[in-house]
Amino acid sequence: MEMRTKPDRPSDDADAVRLRFDAFELDEAEARLTCDGRPLTVAPKAFAVLCALARQPGLLMTKSALLDAVWGHQFVSESVLKTTVSELRAALADDPKQPRYIETVPRRGYRFIGAASPLRASAAERLGRPIHAAQLPKLTGRERALTRLCSAWERTLAGQRQSFWIAGEPGIGKTTLIDHFVAALGPVAFARGQCVEQYGAGEPYLPVLEALAQLCRDDSTLTPVLRSVAPTWLLQLPWLVSEAEREALRRELAGTSQDRMLREFGELLDRYTQDRPLLLVTEDLHWSDHATVHLIDHVARRRARARLMWIASFRLAEVIAEDHPLKALRNELRLHRLCEEILLDPFSEQEIADYIVGRLPGLGATEPFVRALHARTDGLPLFVAHVLDDLVAQGVLRAGQQVPVDLRAVSTEIPENLAGIIDKQIGRLAPEQRTLLEAASVCGAEFRPGTVADALERDAGWVVEQCDELARRQQWLGDAAVDRLADGTLDVHYAFRHALYRHVLYGRLGALARAQLHRRIGASLERSRAAGIAVAPAELASHFELGREPLAALRHYADAAQSALRHFAPNEAMNLSAHALSLVPQAAADPARTAVEFALTALNGAATAQSLGIAAGEAKQVFERALALLDQVPRHPLRHLVLHALGLVLMVRAEYDAASALAQRIQELAAADADRVLLLSECSIVGQVNALQGRPREAHEWLQQGVATCEAIGDDVLAAAFVVDPEVTLLGAHAIPLLHLGFADQAQARIAAARERAQRLGEPMAQLIAAWFGCLLGIRLDDVEGVAALAESMRAIVERASLAPGAAPSRWFRGWAQARSGAPREGYALIRAGFDINAKLGKFSGCTEVLGHAAEALWLAGDFVAAQAQLDEAMQLAQRLGERVYLPQLWLLQGRLAAARGDARAAREAMLEALAEARRQGAPWLEMIALTAQCEAADAQTDNFTALAATLASLREGFDTVPVARARALLP
Repeated sequence: MEMRTKPDRPSDDADAVRLRFDAFELDEAEARLTCDGRPLTVAPKAFAVLCALARQPGLLMTKSALLDAVWGHQFVSESVLKTTVSELRAALADDPKQPRYIETVPRRGYRFIGAASPLRASAAERLGRPIHAAQLPKLTGRERALTRLCSAWERTLAGQRQSFWIAGEPGIGKTTLIDHFVAALGPVAFARGQCVEQYGAGEPYLPVLEALAQLCRDDSTLTPVLRSVAPTWLLQLPWLVSEAEREALRRELAGTSQDRMLREFGELLDRYTQDRPLLLVTEDLHWSDHATVHLIDHVARRRARARLMWIASFRLAEVIAEDHPLKALRNELRLHRLCEEILLDPFSEQEIADYIVGRLPGLGATEPFVRALHARTDGLPLFVAHVLDDLVAQGVLRAGQQVPVDLRAVSTEIPENLAGIIDKQIGRLAPEQRTLLEAASVCGAEFRPGTVADALERDAGWVVEQCDELARRQQWLGDAAVDRLADGTLDVHYAFRHALYRHVLYGRLGALARAQLHRRIGASLERSRAAGIAVAPAELASHFELGREPLAALRHYADAAQSALRHFAPNEAMNLSAHALSLVPQAAADPARTAVEFALTALNGAATAQSLGIAAGEAKQVFERALALLDQVPRHPLRHLVLHALGLVLMVRAEYDAASALAQRIQELAAADADRVLLLSECSIVGQVNALQGRPREAHEWLQQGVATCEAIGDDVLAAAFVVDPEVTLLGAHAIPLLHLGFADQAQARIAAARERAQRLGEPMAQLIAAWFGCLLGIRLDDVEGVAALAESMRAIVERASLAPGAAPSRWFRGWAQARSGAPREGYALIRAGFDINAKLGKFSGCTEVLGHAAEALWLAGDFVAAQAQLDEAMQLAQRLGERVYLPQLWLLQGRLAAARGDARAAREAMLEALAEARRQGAPWLEMIALTAQCEAADAQTDNFTALAATLASLREGFDTVPVARARALLP
């Protein structure tokens, strides 16, 4: 059970209680109660009671109303309320017999009677969530580091973006330095994110999203900026948008790459910091995911001015020792002077002496004592602090006394390392508190009391009381943090004051006890997630893996991989799914294991395709493994993903026979289950393969059936089943076989319908596909201006939406238009560059046509030798791949090159082969093109004109197109 309270008010911060009464200030939005500026520790329920009463000053609030407002209709006795009010009065020093703030109305309830005035926080105060210097220990030995940070902030204010590393070993004081720096700045726009040891590497952008969510809660002006310049990030913060908006964003961002997410975040920071300087802090970067490291790299390298300072802390030894991406990035950014680094050193003997004076005023520290303490602790600040605490606890040190000459008298009582002394101090805790902290350590660096209560099978209220007591000691836990969830409920959580405390506590547990606690915590977090509390799937997976429940871990790893894909982080998705697949043998072999193995393999394939490219051999292998598993789980929900994706992989790689075999498999599954979504995949694969292999009639029938099936299914089902709208692809692909069959007007109508639909859906990837097929049609219609315009729109879409698959075709289509517009050399360079990009990625579908355009550009430039070499390459590929869609045009170009060499016989034979190929394909349009070329030849025969006239007479459409007009002009 989680500690949650349901307020009887809207969740907007504008409605939160903010008031001042006497020396007290109450700020419900910040979950803060202060006295004379000093924060008071108040249990969450007591705080909620105070807010409920203060919301109606002077008015009676009945016991039942209070119980409903604070405990949310749960069954709680009035004695609990009475105890909570007593705790609240104690915090306020309010005498119930002579109350100044809370008055009891016997047998009825309570009322707030304090003389209150509104407390209006400035925008800066609300933005900054400032850390007050009075809350912090005295800073020792870090003055120069603090000065460097403050100097960097001055540069930030002047518009120079600053990246700062703060490195050092555990316990060196990284967080303390950051806290003092933040406190020195006062109220500024500031957000903090924490990387998590246990599962942080599996949650893309975890610390950045934490900071961004904090900024959004504090500053309502940020959400509109997200909408305008960073929609990929807005999608990661679902509580900021409605379900309809989320669906529109999903469509808009279909096919988006991680590059776009990086670019948008950089633009977001540039825009946001125009109005205010911003400080971002990311702690424990050595536990970070790769995506966050890439993001920091991107932001640091941006050239635009920005009033931004990004501080990241990490343990240097862990970054150097492990193959962490931060290792290379750290060296690279420092080399190019794009970041500064502060490497914190241990305390010197003088700094230890200064620390003792600040920590224990009045204590006389002798030089031998300081020297011995330095030798024992190596000057590690946290170790020094704990040794002093331990000596005070032993009674060895007392304020106002002279310390021993050396530590020999007590040295045997002081462990040799920091972990040992922390363990010793843990041993002094009450058994119940020790048990609580050990269970909390299994949760992680932060934990909710309800989760610990479930793990220990104790009451959540008792856990809160114990945690508050431990927090008041200011040693083990920080003060409770209260956050408002998306539905308006309040959620309390605690955090260990240092990761080392959690590490030592966790290490004290035996293997069996640790596994049992991980299981219980995993189960508790599952219930929390079902109740609407955000729980990272990687966190759940980690608990169940460590709890030796592999099947549950596998399920949550699958969720985590899906989450990573939604975050446009395919590398994280690959790593998560690959790790999970290595755990599969640990689970019992049964249908449930096979189902989750299939899901993980499918997700690994999707991630691999996104990361390495759709044509990557690794993606093909993974999807083929998933296909082999499909026999055991033929109705798995992800079968559509695997079958459609594998079909696309095979087509893009130009493995047409394998694609056709897969389509047969899809047809069998579709028929068995009357699955129209699978039927669509079959229609798309078979239709496009037939078109590429020069069978336009069969392609027309399959693609036409696919379009009709889309219309019957409806947009809602299509959006749920496909990443990119399939109807746009089917409409665009249908245009080419329609044209080849002689239906030019219908082909143009198909392209118009595809473009209109893509525009209406707002999917950039669909818009790219529609323009792609539009260019293919325009080339066949000799529409140079139309192709140039569409190619330019493709280039704009690629840049705006970071759609890498469109980069190569936008180049070669622009190159074709340039070659036809009087710049054949420049056109050839673009065409060949586009071809080489795709060839390097293994994308060979349609490559024979692209090489044909390259050869034609060289022919137009008069470089017949180079043109012949390009054409030979295209012919060889057409033969090897069985790709015949552009073969008639290739033979026509062969004829022109032969004629340019003066070889009339070879030219005539090539022309005849072009006509024969067009007739084999049953393509009247291609036949017309071949006959037109023959009639234009110097040795044209009467039979050629007769055949052209007959072909033109068979056409019923396309009379206003350039090819038809050109053919008609040849006839008498």
